[in-house]
Amino acid sequence: MDLQEAWKKLDREKLSKPVNGPIEIDKASKHPVQKLINTFRITLGFVILFEAAFIYLLMTSPQLVVKFFMALMVITYIFFFVLNYSALQKIERHFILDANFKDSLELIYTSTKTSLTFQRRASIVIYPFACTAGYLLGLSIEKDAVEMMHKGPAIVALGVSIIILTPASYYLSLWLEKVSYGKYLMQLETLIAELNHSELT
Repeated sequence: MDLQEAWKKLDREKLSKPVNGPIEIDKASKHPVQKLINTFRITLGFVILFEAAFIYLLMTSPQLVVKFFMALMVITYIFFFVLNYSALQKIERHFILDANFKDSLELIYTSTKTSLTFQRRASIVIYPFACTAGYLLGLSIEKDAVEMMHKGPAIVALGVSIIILTPASYYLSLWLEKVSYGKYLMQLETLIAELNHSELT
């Protein structure tokens, strides 16, 4: 399979001209890598939306303990923004059709999987803090959150919430990752395998 045939299979569209050096990719294209790029952009949009919400809660919450946990969530979403933006930039830099086409696809595939895996593992640590932030925010609406946390039932309720919501959130994130990225990563993996096979034959 030569580069032009590989590209046709990846994009499922006919090239308007033969391959002759690096070619920039049409942003409206339907191939898996462009779909990954679009998905990362959507993810960044949601990150910015949640970041804005946490900043608003940080500014408007009257209780200091709630502000502290909102500040943690703001920092967390800055962290996720940087990770996703870096992954997007790496994909866009390498997404060109040239003599290193297969190597570029392998780098895109590997870097995307690495970024998603790291974010998933980091989230396991972050979920308990997010749960605590939401719990304290709820308490602070009508009561003093610090005062309530000195009471046994409130502490037990928070502990139960963390124990239930942490694994639930993790498996939900796995499902969302599969829905958002899984299909295009599988298509990319199949193409890379075919390109590797064509080099051996």
